This record gives sequence, structure tokens and C-alpha cells, in this order.
Amino acid sequence: MPDGLTLEAEDATLMTSHVEPATLISPAPSSNWQKIRGVPAMFPPVNTLATCLGEENLAVNWLAGDGSDRSYYRLQSSSNNKSYVLMQLSGTDALALKNDHYDWIAIGSFLKSQGVLVPGLIAVLKDFGALVIEDYGDETFEQKALKALDVNDSLALEKIYEQAIGIILQFLNIRSDSSAAYPPAPWQTRAFDEEKLYNELIFFQNHYIKPLAPTIMSDAKTMMTLDREFRTLATFLGPLSKYFVHRDYHSRNLMYKDQSLAVIDFQDARLGAAAYDLVSLIFDSYIPLSDTLRIKLLSQVIRRSSAQLLPKVQDEIEGSWAAVLLQRQLKAMGSFGYLTLVKNRGNYLRYIKPALETLKSEHIFNKKWPFISRYLIEELLANLND
Repeated sequence: MPDGLTLEAEDATLMTSHVEPATLISPAPSSNWQKIRGVPAMFPPVNTLATCLGEENLAVNWLAGDGSDRSYYRLQSSSNNKSYVLMQLSGTDALALKNDHYDWIAIGSFLKSQGVLVPGLIAVLKDFGALVIEDYGDETFEQKALKALDVNDSLALEKIYEQAIGIILQFLNIRSDSSAAYPPAPWQTRAFDEEKLYNELIFFQNHYIKPLAPTIMSDAKTMMTLDREFRTLATFLGPLSKYFVHRDYHSRNLMYKDQSLAVIDFQDARLGAAAYDLVSLIFDSYIPLSDTLRIKLLSQVIRRSSAQLLPKVQDEIEGSWAAVLLQRQLKAMGSFGYLTLVKNRGNYLRYIKPALETLKSEHIFNKKWPFISRYLIEELLANLND
């Protein structure tokens, strides 16, 4: 064992009762620092990882990540076929892990107790700001869906969407007060309340409209209209936030393991509207489904929900999905602008047009917020074509 390392199994202060035993590593001070996506972070020495996992040697390979500040690496044993994934945190996430409050752990444990397939936790490296988790391979829902689209296999496409929708129905059957074993459950302490939803719309204004479509805000009257309708939409949606939602339930956060669908990136789960994860999946900007198929999938969900959910949940999905879709896609466009222009994560702006094209006027127009549900979308599309 390297000098200065202590290994402790099943650390009681960190792990909840439903998380499988994990190894906690407390390292001695190290100069092994590097930049993880521009944020200072200390990557665990490979010999430390090998000791933790009971392996003689490990090969470390970087994996393409997401839009967050997390980085991922595949750890491959040199003596057998075992592989693991190291999730490298930074900033406030790394600090939360060090202080035993990183929500990925508690929420992953909770979802597992609900029968949802999530990566198992293998080791916690608190002072390195990292977790070692199960390796679920490389095949995402996005890849599988695009393959089905490429060969025009509509049956295969609908089957995989049925799998993903089934998990959402599991989410919607979770009682919002089911916290006896996990007080307080992280996902129950935050919600898409009015202020959060409004702030996300302002985020869209600041990171998409202002830098990329500034002519839309060229006069004070339009700015007042935008703000008023943002507030009206947020006020409508806020009281609907009563259900467990993943928050980022799209094709890149679903992985296949032995033909079963697993959920990743669930650490930001919170209370939200019943339709939230559904529109996130069905109107995903990364998958170029036809509008006809999207509406067909949504209709199937609503019919299916009548047998598997309480009647009020079905009613809320039917009555709110268009408003939820509008708010979520505007926020997503803000994120695409932010990731491209501020974080320099690549060209996420290529997803702007697909996002706008999911906002068909015949589906999302509402007299309560007419400017943002029709005229704003038309202006943004026109702006792309100029």
C-alpha cells in the first residue's frame, strides 16, 4: 500500500443503508494536480486506484463527457476483463463529496431501492473529489435510437421509447413524501417552483437572446412583454411541481446494459411537473423524430398512464405538457448558448434549430403567453435563417 494511504471499508458516515459496500480512500497530500475542464482538481494516482479496486495495474482512458464540469475515465484492469468508470468532480460538487453531501450517492441509492437500474457505487475518493462506479459500456439511448432511425426500423424505435417511458412511469409512482428512510431526501428539498422556472427563462434570455438574437429585445415594450410572460408561465407551472423528476431525462443520460436501460446523471433530481421528464425525452433535441411520431408517443404515454397512474396525474400531463415543453426548451436553448459561448464545450448551437422545431405553434400556443409561445419562436427561427 502506498505510504500515507488509509483504506476504510463501508464508511458509515458516508454511505446510506441501501448503497452497496464501498471503499473510502483518504489520501496523503499530493502534488498530482491537473486541470479538469478548466477547474483545478486532483486526479487520483493510478496506484491508489489499483489498490482501492484490488487490481495490480489499471489502464486509464478518458471518456467523452457531457455539458457539466464532471469528467469521466474508464479504468481497465490489465489482468482481467473488469472495467470501472471514474467520475471526477470539481468545484462545489467535489466539496460536497468531501463533506459527505454529494447528492448522486443518496439519489442513486434511492432509485435503486425503487427498482430503477443505476450504476452501482464501488468506491468513494473524498479528498480526490472522485467516485468509482460501475461501467455500463458505451451504448447510449441516443445511439440506439439513431441506428433505428437510420434503417427506418419503427418497431425497434418504439420499443426503446417504451422502455424509457416505463422508467418515467416508475418515477411518477414515487410518493413525494416517501422520505422516511432518507431524511431529508435531496430531491424533496428542491423543486421547479415559480422562482426557479422564472430564473431559467431569464437564463435563456441572457445566454441566448442577448448574445445571439439581440434584435428581439430592441425595444422596451418587447422586453416588458417577455418578462411578463416569463413570469406568467412560471406562475402557472410552479404549483404543478409535485413529482419526482430526473431533470435531464434525455437520450444521452440513458445507457444500455445487457439490453436493459439504465439511468445516469440523476444527481439534480427534484420535484417537478408530471410531464417534465416525458417532454424531455419525447421532444429531445438530439433525436430527429418527426412531429407526428413525437405526438404519437405522447398520446401512447397518456393512454398508458391511465392504467398505471392516478387519474389526477394523467390529467396533469394532458393539461400541462405543452407549457412544460415550452419552458424546458427555452431553458435548453439558454444552456446551448452558455455551453458554446461561455464554457467553450463545442458547438451546442447546432441543436438550437431542432429545439425550436419541437415548438410547433399548433401544440404550444397559449393565449396566456402568446408572445413567447408563437411570435418569439417565429422570430428566433427567422433569425437563424438570416
